[in-house]
Parts: sequence; structure tokens; C-alpha cells
Amino acid sequence: MDIHVYHHDDRKVILYLKRIIMNMQELAQGLTDLKTQTDKARAEVVQKIADLEAAIANAGNTTPEVDAAIEALKASVQATDDVVPDA
Repeated sequence: MDIHVYHHDDRKVILYLKRIIMNMQELAQGLTDLKTQTDKARAEVVQKIADLEAAIANAGNTTPEVDAAIEALKASVQATDDVVPDA
């Protein structure tokens, strides 16, 4: 059986650990920024759908094709929302 002993320079280990910690902090910030952007985009899409529904309702009767398109859009938005389960 061979036993290998490695001598590490403690300063290098500490430097690497600091880099790892910094990279994790940057990653956490990046993920937080993406979530904020996604939340904003979702709110904008939901508002646009509500505006569209209100405009259609104010215009009067709609055709089955318009009704189907609205439902398809809602389903698409819901599918996007369902990609990540709500916390």
C-alpha cells in the first residue's frame, strides 16, 4: 500500500477558499438578479393579458378564434410559470 502525503501551503488553501466564497457570492447575486428579472417579466406579461382581456370585453362579442387564442396565451404563461414550482 502506498501512502501519499501532500504538503499544502496554507496560504494557497486560504486563497482558494476565499475565491470559492467570492464566486459563490457572485453566483448568489446573479441568481437573485435573474429571479428579480423573471418576476418583473411575469408581472408585465400578466398585466398585458389583463389589458388585452379588458380591451376584448369592451369591444363586445369575440369570435371563437379570439377566445381560443386568449386561452392558448394564458396556458402558455401558466406553463412558463410552472417551470419552477412556487415556494
